[in-house]
Amino acid sequence: MVSLSNHEGGRDRDLVPRGAQPCNRCPGLQSSAPMPPHQNVAVIGAGVIGTCIAAKLIDDGHGVTLIDPLEPGRATSYGNAGGIAATGVVPLSMPGTIRKVPGWLADPLGPLTIRWSYLPKLAPWLWRFWRAGTPEKVEAQADALAALLKRTYLDWDPLWKAAGLDGLVRRDGCLSLYETKADYEADAEGWRLRRDRGIRCEVIDRHEIRQLEPNVAPLFEMAVNLPEWSWVLDPHRIVTGVADYAGGRGLRSWRGKAVAARFGANGVEAIITDTGVVPCDAVVVAAGAWSHDAAHWFGSKVPLETERGYHMTLPKAGIEVRHTLNLGGWVMTPMQMGLRLAGTVELAGLHAPPNWRRAEILVERAKRILPGLDATDATPWMGHRPSLPDSLPVISGSPHHKNVFFAFGASHLGLTEGATTGALIADLVSGRTPGIDMTPYRIDRF
Repeated sequence: MVSLSNHEGGRDRDLVPRGAQPCNRCPGLQSSAPMPPHQNVAVIGAGVIGTCIAAKLIDDGHGVTLIDPLEPGRATSYGNAGGIAATGVVPLSMPGTIRKVPGWLADPLGPLTIRWSYLPKLAPWLWRFWRAGTPEKVEAQADALAALLKRTYLDWDPLWKAAGLDGLVRRDGCLSLYETKADYEADAEGWRLRRDRGIRCEVIDRHEIRQLEPNVAPLFEMAVNLPEWSWVLDPHRIVTGVADYAGGRGLRSWRGKAVAARFGANGVEAIITDTGVVPCDAVVVAAGAWSHDAAHWFGSKVPLETERGYHMTLPKAGIEVRHTLNLGGWVMTPMQMGLRLAGTVELAGLHAPPNWRRAEILVERAKRILPGLDATDATPWMGHRPSLPDSLPVISGSPHHKNVFFAFGASHLGLTEGATTGALIADLVSGRTPGIDMTPYRIDRF
């Protein structure tokens, strides 16, 4: 990957918008006629979404600069659970979800915690989240997620192959485990949403669980096998592999934090970073949980929050796990570096220090399920999932600036949606009409 030298910035008065520029193309919406390649598209954010966008734009013939203060994949993409959740069509806000929240908050081992000092700032997002959980909205959101996720392997497979990453992908499925039939029935609506959208959901009993996962304690009466689920053995290597592939085709890398945009007669003409200025003729904001700041530069406000997720990776687990195991809010994934325990949600914003007790809880839970599990030399981690109240990402052009695009808010599905988001943004930047209706993912839908 080529590293750029820093440039001197422009005048301060150039760092703020001079007025919105109406975009005649639907804002992310749909495109009209193919456009000539851009000399330099600035992609802000080097996580899995940003690197996939960069790779797809490079394949389309555009010049691209990837801007991030860290190396590719070193932030949220580094520590995720590794799931390629092509089955993940169920929104987070469902009818009845809000009634479960008090019980979750009261349980120290529960899947959700809130820092109460952050609640006043969080309240508007929670209100939108609750409003998103009506039956009608859930059906529409599940349809929109399904439209993205049915493309998962169509978009990922050629990119994995081109980048030489095929060997890091396991296609052995996921088992969602239930201790009782009542627990399973409590999730019945989610399974209906999946089945209605053509997803295979195979219910198995305790004897079949034992055959598939002999080391799991006999705690579970039943499970659902999702054969269309897969996972990667090293999420960080997936991102660096895609970045290396794009780097070999001309991707430029700029190490720095994007702090503002400079505008000219043709729209955005540069991104200002804390290490210099990156000239550009188009911009894609793909900065994960930090994207709302950049969206404001371009006149768009979005209710983006961070779901802080924790993991523990056990390099000496000493127990074989053959599938991803989903245990209602957290998962176990066998990876090259060890068994990764990941999940739970903490709502505390971007700046609160980590609560490492959230990671330790995962080990306590896992030892109950895998007797004899060895947690020696376990390593904790915390990252920021970018989440919108309706569980849908933003994949959109700007309604104000014709050369600005947005790609963020994938929540728990960032890795899953990476290649598809890259392909859709490449369509929009290149002036092609995407193969799906982009209306549900508009930045101005809120």
